[in-house]
Amino acid sequence: MHSSSDPFDFSEYSSSRDGTDTPPSDSPWSAGPPAGGGFGIPNDPFSGFATQGVPLGDSFATLQQPARPSGLEQGRTPLGWVLGAFVVVLAGIVATLLAVALGPVVWAFLGWSMAGPVAALLLAQHMVADTKERTLPTYDASPFLQGTYWLSVALAAVGIVLGAWQIAEWAGRL
Repeated sequence: MHSSSDPFDFSEYSSSRDGTDTPPSDSPWSAGPPAGGGFGIPNDPFSGFATQGVPLGDSFATLQQPARPSGLEQGRTPLGWVLGAFVVVLAGIVATLLAVALGPVVWAFLGWSMAGPVAALLLAQHMVADTKERTLPTYDASPFLQGTYWLSVALAAVGIVLGAWQIAEWAGRL
């Protein structure tokens, strides 16, 4: 085994001993400095910390600082989908109660579909939008909207059961 003073010298493992696989001189991986005399030489990971003849403290003063955004984008709980689902669930329950009071089964079908599939679709859209918002750097969860979400789910279950009960009573009388 080869004993070298440089622990990062892997030249003995090169595929070619005659140097034919060295990159061209204009390549970013060449041993020479970049054409524009850039920040550092790619083969020397510490070349950018101090330039030739300039103390370390002065070299950072001349570097261009990247522009920082003025503020982080903050995610919030989506309001529209939850409130829409809540309103649809309430309308479905009212339609089902109309079926109980007035008798036409059309109201029960309407109430069941509003409290069931329509509300489920709106709550699913809320979950998709909320997941997108949660991927932002910061997220401001709203306890009010989280409570409204779970209240909508509970009322949707009530509306589905009431509507299904009325539909079952109607089908039983056929």
